[in-house]
Amino acid sequence: MAEYLLGVDVGTSGTKSVIIDASGRVLAVAAHPHPTLTPAPGHQAQRPEDWWTGVCTTVRAVLEQSDIRPDAVAGVSFSAQGCACLPVDGHGRPLGNAMIWTDSRATPQQARIRQIFGDRLGQVTGNAIYDQPEPRMLWLRDNEPERYAATHTFHTTLSYLVFRFCGQPAASTSDWGFHLAFDRAQRAWNQVFLSAVGLDGGKFPPLYESHAVVGHVTREAARDTGLAAGTPVVAGAQDSVIVALAVAAVDVGQSVVMRGTTEMLCVTTEGGEYHPDLYTTCAAIPGLFIRYDMKEVVATGGSYRWLAELLFGQASADQFERMNDLAAKSPPGSNGLLYLPYLLISTQPDPAEQRAGCYFGLTTTTTQGDLCRAVMEGTAYALRETAARLAQAGITIQELRLTGGPAESALWNQITADVTGLPVLVPEVSGGAAAYGAALLAGLGVGVIPMNDDYATLRRMVSLRQRIDPDRTRRAIYDRYYEGFCRLVAATRGIVAGLTA
Repeated sequence: MAEYLLGVDVGTSGTKSVIIDASGRVLAVAAHPHPTLTPAPGHQAQRPEDWWTGVCTTVRAVLEQSDIRPDAVAGVSFSAQGCACLPVDGHGRPLGNAMIWTDSRATPQQARIRQIFGDRLGQVTGNAIYDQPEPRMLWLRDNEPERYAATHTFHTTLSYLVFRFCGQPAASTSDWGFHLAFDRAQRAWNQVFLSAVGLDGGKFPPLYESHAVVGHVTREAARDTGLAAGTPVVAGAQDSVIVALAVAAVDVGQSVVMRGTTEMLCVTTEGGEYHPDLYTTCAAIPGLFIRYDMKEVVATGGSYRWLAELLFGQASADQFERMNDLAAKSPPGSNGLLYLPYLLISTQPDPAEQRAGCYFGLTTTTTQGDLCRAVMEGTAYALRETAARLAQAGITIQELRLTGGPAESALWNQITADVTGLPVLVPEVSGGAAAYGAALLAGLGVGVIPMNDDYATLRRMVSLRQRIDPDRTRRAIYDRYYEGFCRLVAATRGIVAGLTA
């Protein structure tokens, strides 16, 4: 009997695949990077063939490492970066490269959508504009009309993976659930939105729940990946949704903090009502939602990598460990140094509200350790601010489950607990959580993991290796620094727009 589960995650910087057994034990992991192309200012693109190369390379690798027969894999599912826009023709062939979520060329189209709907936008779409692909579709229509006309289907990264595996177009409700064209109440495409902006709804793939089996591995995909033809393919979920599943945040109020290049705090909720400061999509668990605040993009791992390259000329595991040691020698508050972790894109349409990265409080006595610890503390202050906004929206967080590379730092985790005042839980599988969650979702889809036991089996499969409680003494120190952080944000907001205009 087939009892092994395969999860594949195609993220912003690369692909990771994992095979687990029916108890949730990881048997093999493999990773493969892919580049992001910047052909013009504001343009961020990736080649779909690079995605597929990473998928085939890593799937073959985990099959070989685990010594599992391809026909012993019960099912495969996926996680992926959200909001990519990839047009394909009637044969499923890409019409150029994919515009990914960091691409900002469609700003005029975003403005036009706001102008059409005004204050009604959130009520119509269920979400405010962030980095959804619909403005990029409009950019394609406005700037490359021949390519738009030749488009048979618009894919995200996730739906393209599903198509390559099983030959069937399928849009997961969790992947497309916070898109502007999605009607959450009806679980269908929003015809009011499509008609108002002039997008052809026929170019959108059919919708499926995340756990649905949408097809089976084709002979061509089997040849490329090494899987057995006929293996069930489960629709999959966007990375923020799948990571919540990976840490068993399946109850209302449970949260996960995804810490990679950027950071995202996601909370499982029962309701998905529109709120102007929150983004909402369908959870992998039927009937629930994942809500998160993306008012600002916090460069968590991105800041640490930038600082490693600045201080030591490279960003490697050895350099990160060296930075952790240096940070441990600096006291809480980093000797009066504050850091604003806003190195990447701003989601604020109003230039006067945009934030930028900043060190404040530098002196001639500032050490490398101060610089390193200030990054850890600055990202924790930003997380506390995000949790406060969620609380204002009526969403209470009881604990933080951390995933990603920065979650491997015990010091960073302790600082996060001390600054936020919340217990921090670190799952056994924190790095590669998205691929692990995809494997769990495959299990739910094909029935290896039951869905009718209130997810008790799933909870048993996901183990937590560490709980970190906040220290009251350090919390008092950080309260004062957090106040300074908020004042610094307010004082510097909007300055960068005038400098770069």
